[in-house]
Amino acid sequence: MLLQSKGIVLQSFKYGENSLISRVLSEEKGLISLLSNKTKSKKNKQGNFFQPLSAIEFVCYLSSKSNIHRVKELTYNNSIASSPENVSTNAIQFFLAEVLSKVIKEEEQNFSLYQYVAEKLHQLNTAKIPTSSFHITFLLDLMDILGIQPFITQEHAYFDMEQGEGCTTKPTHPNFFTKEEVELYKTGRESPENLPKLDRGRLLNMIINYYNTQLGGLTNIKSKAVLEVVFG
Repeated sequence: MLLQSKGIVLQSFKYGENSLISRVLSEEKGLISLLSNKTKSKKNKQGNFFQPLSAIEFVCYLSSKSNIHRVKELTYNNSIASSPENVSTNAIQFFLAEVLSKVIKEEEQNFSLYQYVAEKLHQLNTAKIPTSSFHITFLLDLMDILGIQPFITQEHAYFDMEQGEGCTTKPTHPNFFTKEEVELYKTGRESPENLPKLDRGRLLNMIINYYNTQLGGLTNIKSKAVLEVVFG
């Protein structure tokens, strides 16, 4: 059986001498693993399609015996502009791809999630130079899609990361935002681009900690170090 779909590449691993296994957020099937060729032949450049956050269109053979499916046909998704060659865009792409690969676990269609990532990727690729808060806004809005949007009102002095909601008294466990952090989150939610570099970095760490508390798996994000060098 063949599957034809659009997809966004999250991560790829070398498989054997001449193949790649890539985890792709697909429009039709949600998270899917694709097996593709990666050879030195000039006529076969499938490996080039599977860079982090590449937007592709593919046809694959759906396997009934494995959760890895071999690619039959492959091309770029031209409705999403290709990425410009600049350091800041590349840093954001690698960071977001790594985060998405850790938080997306569902192997079923989620059109809202695919559409959100695709639209944001188009915005990133068409910007000459992305803003220093693009990745922050991306993660803040993604919370809605994933169903973990924090509930914080003006009355809340603290935020309980385990419960996902604000509170008026300090939680008894260590997984919470302090009063100062709650104010930073509120400001960053409204206009992260106006935050100083130091506060942007603190807010990003808070967001990652919240994701990790809710979904797990974000204790070591390697690409974050590069992002910090590029944007401070």
